[in-house]
Amino acid sequence: MTHPLPKGDVEPEPAGRTDLPTAPVFRPLQMVMFHAFKQRDAAMEAQIAFAVRSIAAHYPEAEIVLLTNPLGEGARLPPGLSVRAQPIDLSQIMFERVRAYREHARSVRPGTVVVFMDTDMLFVRRVDEILVPGADLSVTVRQIQEMPINGGLIVADTARHEPVCRFFDRMLERYADLSDAEKRWDGDQIVLQRLLRAPVARLNGIEIVERDGLVVRFAPVSVFNNTPRSWYLRLGLFRPGARLLHFKGWRKRRMPAYARRFLSPGYLAYARWLSAPRKD
Repeated sequence: MTHPLPKGDVEPEPAGRTDLPTAPVFRPLQMVMFHAFKQRDAAMEAQIAFAVRSIAAHYPEAEIVLLTNPLGEGARLPPGLSVRAQPIDLSQIMFERVRAYREHARSVRPGTVVVFMDTDMLFVRRVDEILVPGADLSVTVRQIQEMPINGGLIVADTARHEPVCRFFDRMLERYADLSDAEKRWDGDQIVLQRLLRAPVARLNGIEIVERDGLVVRFAPVSVFNNTPRSWYLRLGLFRPGARLLHFKGWRKRRMPAYARRFLSPGYLAYARWLSAPRKD
């Protein structure tokens, strides 16, 4: 089943619109990030603070959680962030992230919507379309043959708590099949694709499919997990239609400038206006 997104979004509406429902999510909602500190890291502390501010601006109802190691308990982190620390093996960081996600998913109250997201992300609009009921898991898809699913965003709706938790169990089990090189970094994305079998194609909208007893929502990265291209970064803009920005790699150094611009009171008022329900 495909829910199309409209074509031809144009400026000056930097966050675009879709014809999908954008009603607020009233179920328990958690936004969960993962980071293992090797040492005191002021840049990472600031990055986490920007992500937290953007979550709070667009989802004030959400509980915001950082899964980290004991060093993280001494970091200078923003108020409103719940820090949950446990030992983490830094030599297997991506495996440890999936393990932390599984343990967290098992710990939540059934019915909670859990958004597992990277720390280098910035909300510029609400993303209710991938939070509403109708799927056990929601992931974002791009045109990369072996890894079309970006592991930086996984939405787990725990209304069917045990099947969702078993999915994370299977992710960990599949790690055993990976090479040492795959385990070091891209292992989660390879495993996600082997389990969920996302289409390696450009999505024009949201697709809902069934995979091994789970209902899975595939959403386009261009809207729900957008990495700004170089020329957008130079101008301090983002693709029309994007709702969640992902500052991967060297792009992280531009995240502070984007936070100042798109977490400003004027822009947030505009984003709330865009997200407000419209009468026909």
